[in-house]
Amino acid sequence: MSLSRVNAANITGSNTINSDSSTQQVYNADDTSLTITDSSTLSRSGAAPVNINGQDNGTLTINSGSTITSTASNAVQGKDQSGLTITNSGTINADGSKAINLLNAQSSTITNKSGGVIKSNTNTITVTENSGVANNVTINNSGQISAGAASSGATSNNAIRSEDDTDNVTVVNNVGGHIHNNNTSSTALNSSTVFIAANSSATLTNSGTIENKGGVENYAIGLAGDGVTLTLKDDGKVIGKISVAGGSTTAHTIKLQHGVGQGYFYEIDGSGSYTLQDLDGNPVVKGSAGSIGQGGNEMIDEVLGYKSIALRNSLTRFKNSDEYNERDKGWGEITTSFLKRDGENSTLKLTSEKIGVGANIFEPISNNKNLIVSFETSLQNISQNHDLDKFSFLTGMHFDKIKISKNLNTELFFLGGASINKSTRNILTNTTASGELDVTDNYLSYEVLIGKKIIFDNLLPDLSFNFGYSHTPSHEESKYYKWDEKDVYNGSIALSNEHQILKDDKKSLHLSWIADARTILDDNVQIFHVNGTKGSYIQNNDLKTELSLSAGLNYDYNFSQNSKFSMAIDGLQTSQNTSGIQANLKYSQRF
Repeated sequence: MSLSRVNAANITGSNTINSDSSTQQVYNADDTSLTITDSSTLSRSGAAPVNINGQDNGTLTINSGSTITSTASNAVQGKDQSGLTITNSGTINADGSKAINLLNAQSSTITNKSGGVIKSNTNTITVTENSGVANNVTINNSGQISAGAASSGATSNNAIRSEDDTDNVTVVNNVGGHIHNNNTSSTALNSSTVFIAANSSATLTNSGTIENKGGVENYAIGLAGDGVTLTLKDDGKVIGKISVAGGSTTAHTIKLQHGVGQGYFYEIDGSGSYTLQDLDGNPVVKGSAGSIGQGGNEMIDEVLGYKSIALRNSLTRFKNSDEYNERDKGWGEITTSFLKRDGENSTLKLTSEKIGVGANIFEPISNNKNLIVSFETSLQNISQNHDLDKFSFLTGMHFDKIKISKNLNTELFFLGGASINKSTRNILTNTTASGELDVTDNYLSYEVLIGKKIIFDNLLPDLSFNFGYSHTPSHEESKYYKWDEKDVYNGSIALSNEHQILKDDKKSLHLSWIADARTILDDNVQIFHVNGTKGSYIQNNDLKTELSLSAGLNYDYNFSQNSKFSMAIDGLQTSQNTSGIQANLKYSQRF
């Protein structure tokens, strides 16, 4: 229906509009409430269809499907008041500027729920002071808040704007919330999607999307005044530059809380003063704001340790084989493995899953010498969007049956090799139209595994000493990240034993176990560079040791003298809350 302007309605108490109306609603007393419901429209060709001027503790509720619209400016105006609560699930629209204008407002709250829309052409929500006081205003968004393109001659165009004469303004953009404008102006602060300033303190927290649709070379967030805290968290996206001004009395603070291991790079410009904090403990460097997930780094020592345990389990199966006893043929196995770290309960708070397929081959050379060839292809998924695709190859020797005394023997193994690594990680960044970027890297790493086992010919468990070394040369990961070389030295002491549970002409069953205590012997500081800025990472002391228990069952069944079926399964549990399983099936036929 066509609506025309009529005289204002002065309202008090509880009020409801459940049909289309063009009457300006003027709050005429404290504690006045107004609800726009039943898909109704409150529309006015002039300013302020809803006007709260000097009346405290007002309440405005716009239900889903309902609309407040002004063909001019100030669809909702709250002036010289305290305690205003606006809850929007419908649409608040101003064809001009200021869908919601809070002037000299105190202790007021705007909640834009999921599905709610607040929009105007310019400066959609404003918090300003004019010969009064403006403080303690909260804007909580789970819907859409948008501004268009600034009109010719406009001094600013922000979806949310808090002037630097305000204080304690809080803006929260929740998951699913989208705040955007479309402004290509070169003036950073006045054209940013969200502009937050303060006399002494204000906060902006983003878990949704803040976007300048004019392009990533334009501004999404502007900070000014003193003591503004910007928190970028969860999977929230910022699309467009961040500009910082002011901070001369109290520096601004930019906090990052994207999760342990999440890489990010935010372009920040401006002459303002600010500090950086990563609330998850990731190392972050200034010169913009950037961090790279250390998950792959953190787990180098662990992967070495698990690889050593798996090799020792394979050696046990080889020594139970007919090939080992007869010394006339090579022995091999194909393995599948799965490792999972529980991030919630681990010290690192980082989840990881690794699945691999590999093979171990042992070729007898002499009575106590065996050639070892081991290789594996694996995919490791580290939390925070980091995938590591790896092909590893190791080769070396196994020396067995070295007599020390009547009841004491020893064995040794030595392997060296390399891994081809392909890393793919998704980082959060304000430099792309999606707010994120896939960065890839291809690099080599080198490994050495050494082990010595003392075998007691009695009921005592065997004792072993193991060493692992990894070297990763320097490499670049996209234009943003560069890693300096990395060396890791591992050492462990282990007890192990094997028990024959079943043995007859047809079948056999063996139980084996390894209790391993591993520690990092030496680990140089990881030096990295984010966009040319140097940073460093040192592994926490409580991550440098790990206790592991591995137990395995090996079952053999002889169909005939020349044909045999074998099945083996090994389980792993560690003090860093990593669990794993490795299994293989084998059928051998002699001709």
